[in-house]
Amino acid sequence: MKMTPKVSSNFFVPILLSSLLIGCSSNTDNITVTVYVSADEHIAREVFALFTEKTGIDVAWVGDTEASKTTALVQRLIRELERPIADVFWSSEILGTIQLAREHVLSPCATPTTLEWPTQYRDSDMKWFAFSPRARVIAFNPNVVQEEDLPRMWWEYGEAAMADPRFGTTRTHISVMAKYPEKSRALFQSMKGRPLLGGNAATVQAVIDGTALYAMTDTDDVHSAKDRGNPIAMFMPRHHDGLGGGTLLIPNTVGVVQGCAHPKLAEQFVDFLLSDEVATVLALSASHNIPLQPEVAKQFPNLVVDDPLVVDFYEAELESDSHLTVVMNELMQ
Repeated sequence: MKMTPKVSSNFFVPILLSSLLIGCSSNTDNITVTVYVSADEHIAREVFALFTEKTGIDVAWVGDTEASKTTALVQRLIRELERPIADVFWSSEILGTIQLAREHVLSPCATPTTLEWPTQYRDSDMKWFAFSPRARVIAFNPNVVQEEDLPRMWWEYGEAAMADPRFGTTRTHISVMAKYPEKSRALFQSMKGRPLLGGNAATVQAVIDGTALYAMTDTDDVHSAKDRGNPIAMFMPRHHDGLGGGTLLIPNTVGVVQGCAHPKLAEQFVDFLLSDEVATVLALSASHNIPLQPEVAKQFPNLVVDDPLVVDFYEAELESDSHLTVVMNELMQ
């Protein structure tokens, strides 16, 4: 199944995870839904609080670290397959969610909301649902580089700072790049020997500090740096010149955990994440996520991405491990 997030026209490195679930509400009289989440904490807390306010249902949650975004939570869910703790997995990317669906960690979720969710933004077996993506961009300092001087194509950014490609949206992006093997290999050969940084925010900081000319990152990290008053801007290079060759959009995804303790509450939380209200909250947040719902997208024309990259994320997930091996060999030789 191919996902084409066309907003403009339509709608193992260990990390420190607490063994205790962190509640966003102190009301112990209500049943609690448990969420594993890789979205940024300040964003997740706002959404959890709104869910509790609207439903009276508490949320207990476990997050992760910036350096190992999503990957550690995916591995934790796989380890807990026989005795799940989480009811819901909310990921800030998609490949790990596809892996969980493939390994039967997620269960189908068929509600009136999910059944009406556009097919290009949902799993064919109804095990996960995509929403509110961020875009992959190049960050640069406009006081140092003029936008008109920037290379047009991703393959020309061998000077860019990059986060560790084993994790998070950087892994998603390099997995998508497997579709362009020769260009991808040449890019990473040109980056050989350069340090890999501990997350996308760190790559943006390298540009701010002047230790890197460019950074491969996500839109939310650029927005956050700008909000702090830093001289930073973003550019959206293309992957190829044909239609559908533009910016990679990496969606949030959500799914119900197979065998979870509270499946009905989990479905309720999934429906909530797919609501126009949450799309609006995420668009207004510091991350400025891109709403997929057409009526919400109309309210945020500045977030519209023209000609997004057409991606088969299923194919990218299958190629992820093998392409990562190639990339790491190129980078470390």
